[in-house]
Amino acid sequence: MATLASTLLSRFEIVIYFAVYIVYIVIGLYKIYALRDRVLNSSQFRFAEGWQLLQRGNEVRLRDDSNDELENFADFIGTFWPYYLLHALVSGVTRWKWPRLLRHGYVAVSALALGLNLHWTSLAMFSSLIVSYYLTAQRRSKRLTWLLSGFWIVAINIAKNSQWWLDQVGYAEYVMLIVTLSWSLLRGCSYSLKTEENASFAEYLGYAMYFPCLTYGPFISYERFVQQPEDRGCNSLQQWKRFLVALLRVGFWWLMMQWALHYFYIHYMARDVSVVAMMDSVFWQHAAGYFMGQFFFVYYVVTYGLGIAFAEHDGIAAPRRPRCIGRIHFYSDMWKYFDEGLYEFLFKHIYAELCGKQSSILAKFCATALTFAFVFIWHGCYTYVLIWSVLNFLCLAAEKIYRALVSMPAYEQWSLQLFGSAGAQRLHALLATQLFIPAAFSNVYFIGGKEIGDFLMRGAYMSGIGNYLALCFCSYCFFQCSELLLSRSRTSNKDKIKYT
Repeated sequence: MATLASTLLSRFEIVIYFAVYIVYIVIGLYKIYALRDRVLNSSQFRFAEGWQLLQRGNEVRLRDDSNDELENFADFIGTFWPYYLLHALVSGVTRWKWPRLLRHGYVAVSALALGLNLHWTSLAMFSSLIVSYYLTAQRRSKRLTWLLSGFWIVAINIAKNSQWWLDQVGYAEYVMLIVTLSWSLLRGCSYSLKTEENASFAEYLGYAMYFPCLTYGPFISYERFVQQPEDRGCNSLQQWKRFLVALLRVGFWWLMMQWALHYFYIHYMARDVSVVAMMDSVFWQHAAGYFMGQFFFVYYVVTYGLGIAFAEHDGIAAPRRPRCIGRIHFYSDMWKYFDEGLYEFLFKHIYAELCGKQSSILAKFCATALTFAFVFIWHGCYTYVLIWSVLNFLCLAAEKIYRALVSMPAYEQWSLQLFGSAGAQRLHALLATQLFIPAAFSNVYFIGGKEIGDFLMRGAYMSGIGNYLALCFCSYCFFQCSELLLSRSRTSNKDKIKYT
């Protein structure tokens, strides 16, 4: 359908779609900006003082610092930035002079960073997890690997709720270790479930303790990591230029996000439903959900982008950067292209183990349900994560039914005869829009929690037929724009392949 969209629709129709898309997000963004002073006057939250460059006279411009993940990441970089530089230096020198010691260099930098900054209890938990997966891998048992993973998931959740441990290490280290252990659990699984022969302990530690992706990702499978050619020259001027450009891209988006948070208090809106309720109408409240998703996307462009920049510089086959949510109109693509590394893990080690291409529809639905059960447990057994996981499953299941329907010869013949090629494409898009709306709002549960998710979902479906028709029309335009952009991207990629 992506190919049909760009060839069947008239230019005027395409202009209408993009005009509706752009006008809605511009007006929606302005309305969020217009709430800033009302937020400052009504909120009890103490916002941080903003950049001096943005201050005007005696007015103190404040910055929305209500997002814990973003602030924790800033604190992490403030503490650990020297080790990123040290990693780049050690990696470059060892690959140039002593390539056999490359993995040892990775381990040394990570061990130094953790050893100098973590409490002994944190080091004990991290070391125990790393060693336990290596020992389990020697048995080459999938059952034992998953039993161990279940144990560590329980242990991580116990640590999350331990006030004694929180008092011992402080909040910053508490958050850092919980996130690091969660990613390390996936890395341990990936190594233990590999099909190749067991590697050396140093090889495993180099993977499990690769510092640039240790805490803030992205997840890189063991298979991707070992594709790294040890004799690849990464010290060329061109390679260092690409690395610098990648870091500058990350820095640019970080600064853009920090600048925007002086004017758009979108993170605070995600935690205070009353602020979203201040918007003019339910119709414009949908824009708040959209921009919560966009700021969430930029956060991962920064955090994942940093790890990917280092991994690519080190010659590792890193996953691609997250795709903008404005270019995703089928929820299956959200899983495939927003967090490619996590998707690969879930698909290979859970879904594909439970069913195959020839499996029945029921078997595939059960495999999908169990995959999301793991997603729920791994992210933390919270109510909002449960709702998000269930909605994810339902949306993907509905998408499978939709795709089966539109691919049926009888349906194709009926739609073409009744509506023609262009009309059939519009009908497909209209039907898919009904899947797009709940899938988009399901993300708000994960980003902002149950309260804001419930509020926006009620606004979408319980605010009258007029509101829903307006939402459907705008969502339909968004869907068509994304479809057209995808079509253009595919055509461009085919042309590149053709002429290379």
